[in-house]
Amino acid sequence: MGDASICINCGRAVADPQQKFCPACGQPTPAHRIDWHFLGHELEHSVFHMDRGFLYTLKQLMLRPGRLIRNYIEGRRAGVVKPVLLIMMTGAAATLMAHYALDGDALGASLTAGMEAGAGHQGSLNAKQAEAMAQMANVFGVVKDWMNRHLTLITLLLLPVQAAAFKLTFRRFKQINYPEWLVITSFLMAQLFVVWVVFMPLQRWWSDAQVVMVLVAVLLNLFSLTQVFPGYSRWKAFLRGAAGWAIVQVVLMVATLIGAMVLGVLVGSGRIHLPA
Repeated sequence: MGDASICINCGRAVADPQQKFCPACGQPTPAHRIDWHFLGHELEHSVFHMDRGFLYTLKQLMLRPGRLIRNYIEGRRAGVVKPVLLIMMTGAAATLMAHYALDGDALGASLTAGMEAGAGHQGSLNAKQAEAMAQMANVFGVVKDWMNRHLTLITLLLLPVQAAAFKLTFRRFKQINYPEWLVITSFLMAQLFVVWVVFMPLQRWWSDAQVVMVLVAVLLNLFSLTQVFPGYSRWKAFLRGAAGWAIVQVVLMVATLIGAMVLGVLVGSGRIHLPA
């Protein structure tokens, strides 16, 4: 991907082709293209190493996200926290904030308010219907509690889905492969966690904070995507990004429906007993 004799980050000539790092800025030379081997190597180093520049990376991610992502994809990675490590750290911060600010309820009590209200309003329902409604509310509460406890895991599991969705909607950009889309999506997920950390404390006093948080996070993600492709219409990039987000939401709804059906069958058969 890069010339071993020149540092792609600062442009300084590298005297020894066998030299692994630029003597001026510390950038690895040559810069390798992001592929499966690169991702495996980055995952190993993300677990055992800690790069400098966390605050710098967060600042660039929130203020100049497209430039940061584009530079990282093109090989200018000196001083930038690796995306896998970044998403793990921001996810941990979101989980910690949820624990102290919302008593662990990161998803927000508003998600269950409607279901609980429906379960409580049983005047027009017969006994069997009221029991089914109460059981449904109980199932929903159990699922929400599990999602709260495994928030970072769920986010990581969504990365391949979102990367595939963006790969599909931005299919004309064939120069960006799927592993590179995984990296782009990791940066976007880290953005979401940062926004989440900012808005979570507000949920105690502002009932619409979660809705605004989702809107801000999605718009910031789409704005970032418009900056990743220089020379391409920003409106087209925005619409392609929105289409990618829509695909992810459809996949999530289908997966949730299938999971609810399976859980309902298991509960109905007596194989699983939910807490009262």
